[in-house]
Amino acid sequence: MSKANDEYIPALSYRFLTPFYDFIQKYIVRDVRYKALLIAQANIQAGHHVLDLGCGTGTLAIMAKQTRPAAEVSGLDADPDMLKVANYKSAQMNAPVKFDVGFTNKLPYPDQSFDRVLSSIMIHHLKTPDKWQTAREVYRILKPGGQLHIIDFGKPVTWYGKLLGPLLHKFEEANDNIEGKLPEIFGAPGLKTEILGNFWTFFGDLAFLKGEKV
Repeated sequence: MSKANDEYIPALSYRFLTPFYDFIQKYIVRDVRYKALLIAQANIQAGHHVLDLGCGTGTLAIMAKQTRPAAEVSGLDADPDMLKVANYKSAQMNAPVKFDVGFTNKLPYPDQSFDRVLSSIMIHHLKTPDKWQTAREVYRILKPGGQLHIIDFGKPVTWYGKLLGPLLHKFEEANDNIEGKLPEIFGAPGLKTEILGNFWTFFGDLAFLKGEKV
């Protein structure tokens, strides 16, 4: 995120809602289902270094570690309160994941250090310049042949999604997603990007994006 946005906004906008985050994700957004599909899409292998970008309370990172225990999984988020929950969940589930505090436009990792970068319902929180800088950072940290896998709001494909589209347009950060620009943004630094499918939620249509560093 840009310097102006280093004062991050919690995922549910208000800190007092953080304890309810997992409940909302599991029972209203159905996140376990689409996160499982994203992990299957990523085809993580033993020995892979995997990063969950904007990991929140760590659900996706922990699921990835449980799916492929021999992979090395890290999660990054700007919210220390979320990461406290993530670390607790990781310990309780015996799924060791390394969680780091940081911003997506200034990733604290060396060049070409990850085989897979995953992101779940985070990119739409970023303003347009931050999306472009995040795309450059993702390209930088991916190894040659490495892949980016995103599930996030995309161009509406269902009648319900198209109905919600104008409402989501009121939120500046979501415009790029709703207009279907994520493949362009993440493809600009050099990733070969494509939309592989969609997922319906109460809050709108999600898109599965794949990007490969060729």
